[in-house]
Amino acid sequence: MTSKTHTASAPVVRAVHVARSCEDAFRIFTEDIGGWWPMETYSVFGATARVGVEGNDVVERSAEGERTVWAEIVESDPPRLLVMKWHPGTDPATATTVEVAFADDGDGTRVELTHSGWETLGERAMEARQSYDGGWLQVLERFVVAG
Repeated sequence: MTSKTHTASAPVVRAVHVARSCEDAFRIFTEDIGGWWPMETYSVFGATARVGVEGNDVVERSAEGERTVWAEIVESDPPRLLVMKWHPGTDPATATTVEVAFADDGDGTRVELTHSGWETLGERAMEARQSYDGGWLQVLERFVVAG
């Protein structure tokens, strides 16, 4: 295995602290995602679109009513764990896995996001991983501010 292959397949792991209970942090991450997600930079339809959880799907809707599924929630154990098959605006067959764990952390909650499964993207794996490596930092910064 080359180091390039190893790097492309290594999970992206990002963690933040929010001054909220696990229950509140989980609720804000899921039920209130539309209020904090940075649609201006991370969206299929652009800044005027909205994102929310609909049943077991994370769905983006454009201002014109178009709909795309970002992810399927495959495991939800409130307020501790959320696991999604992640494929915003792309083929579900090439979904990666996003796991978000919530743990008591003194005066709040540690929220750790692990994004893995890059091998499903084939030749795009390295580029996608690099993009998400920085992207999740920006997304979680917005989550912290909302929390």
